[in-house]
Amino acid sequence: MAVRSDVRDDELDDPVVLRKVIEHLCEPGVVKAFVQPVVRPADQVVVGYEALARMSIEPTRPPDWWLARASQVGLRGMLEIACLRSAFSLGPTPEDRLLFVNLSPSLLADPAALLFLDELPDRLVIELTEQEAVDDYEVLRRDLAPWLSRGVRIAIDDTGAGYSSLRHVIELTPDFLKLDRELVRDLDSDVNRRALVSAVVAFASEVGTSVIAEGVETDTELEVLRDAEVDLVQGYLLARPGPAWPIVTDPRSRTEEAVTRRTGAGATLAESRLVEGLDRATDSRQACSVVVEHLFRQGQVMPSAYLERHGELRCTAQRGLWQILDGMSGCAGITGRTWKSGRPIMVQDVSKSPDYLEAIPGVVSEICVPIIIGDKTVGALNVESLIPLPAEMLPHLESCAALLADRLHVIGDHLEESTWDRTVQASIAISGVPDTSAMPSRLVRCIRDASGLDSGAMIVNTKKGPSVIAALGPLEGGMFRLSKAELWSLSSLVNDIRSCYTGGDAVGRGFVGTASLRDGGARVVVVLPLWAQRERV
Repeated sequence: MAVRSDVRDDELDDPVVLRKVIEHLCEPGVVKAFVQPVVRPADQVVVGYEALARMSIEPTRPPDWWLARASQVGLRGMLEIACLRSAFSLGPTPEDRLLFVNLSPSLLADPAALLFLDELPDRLVIELTEQEAVDDYEVLRRDLAPWLSRGVRIAIDDTGAGYSSLRHVIELTPDFLKLDRELVRDLDSDVNRRALVSAVVAFASEVGTSVIAEGVETDTELEVLRDAEVDLVQGYLLARPGPAWPIVTDPRSRTEEAVTRRTGAGATLAESRLVEGLDRATDSRQACSVVVEHLFRQGQVMPSAYLERHGELRCTAQRGLWQILDGMSGCAGITGRTWKSGRPIMVQDVSKSPDYLEAIPGVVSEICVPIIIGDKTVGALNVESLIPLPAEMLPHLESCAALLADRLHVIGDHLEESTWDRTVQASIAISGVPDTSAMPSRLVRCIRDASGLDSGAMIVNTKKGPSVIAALGPLEGGMFRLSKAELWSLSSLVNDIRSCYTGGDAVGRGFVGTASLRDGGARVVVVLPLWAQRERV
């Protein structure tokens, strides 16, 4: 039976006709892939695209409608495969951005889906939908394993829409939570929705997951999401779904008057919020976080704040980085030298600066200013950027550092001991332990327990180069598989500093070595040096 492209709704009541139409939809090229940008609200940078299926057949209905009809005739899996094929036909995303695709849990182990494993696009994110119940999460985790081993990341779609999506979040520790659009609609005027979004953001921050808000359609919704520190957004306000790859409309050009309205003595709204936030801060970490969040919202920068503790600079707050260099001396990097000299340093091209320490790839510019209380330099405020920074960023950064110093003068700049501090202390304590055959595993277990993490490995310098001699935990296999180049990279991160660790940002940029572990499922990575008799081992 031939299939017309304009079948009426009532004709689809006939199972024979419906089956023929679904089979036609599954033919190559009938399902088209459109994409919608996923955007960082702080600066409107596109970090990825969601692939959305469009059926080139009448009646015009959304994909969910057609998938429900396909279920009636037992062809849902086949239609999902057709949608997946159309998404992968788009080719690589521009500038190595993420590609989000929807997939039902049952399809993960489908042989037709597994055939795609050898041709997966880079930086793929699977959105697990709530369309079907999951009876056994052990089976689901097993089905996810071959995808995760290829570096695929996981998002939970429609978070907050029902019990299943919340169970997915608890059981699967995803990289992304996508807020259901019903939670975003009228967010600016509904206190209950705002409270729920804030709760989800707080939960995600605790477990190292990024939140994506779908269905953003108004300027005020976007502003509320920015204030709630939602990591990523998508919706008609920014770009409608279209052929690859649509351009984002920057809504800030339409809201400039609202955002820059004057209060007090010529302060912008953002600056007033900064002062108010600092006034509410009760300890040094909170104060540094307020300033870092303010800078991050200005866009195009990855800010971090450091305070002195026991003669070293310790990172107290950061945004936009998946990897952080910590425990700096006064001669380590641009940040250390700024702290030691008490003078700002602005580097427009870090490739030409001998002082620059690379924590993540792609950084172009860095500016660092001292945090000074009275006549004492107590820390440094730093921004890095993937594009050249404007000259006016320097005075703005100095202003922020001065406001931070004023607040620290009131509440004190003392840093409480953190998990990372305890981990560093453990590494120092065991550095001189004598070597026995059982010692490497004992040392790894000591570090692992001190940090509160679940896996650990020891890299030792040998005549043939660095080698993993002991590993424990769920990520043990991945650490033994690290290449020599990755091991060299990890080891070099802590040449001149006390530690390097990750910041829990699912879309932040990582370094060689940690990126490989991340693709293997690692959510947090800490790198520490071990010394014995003044020699780095």
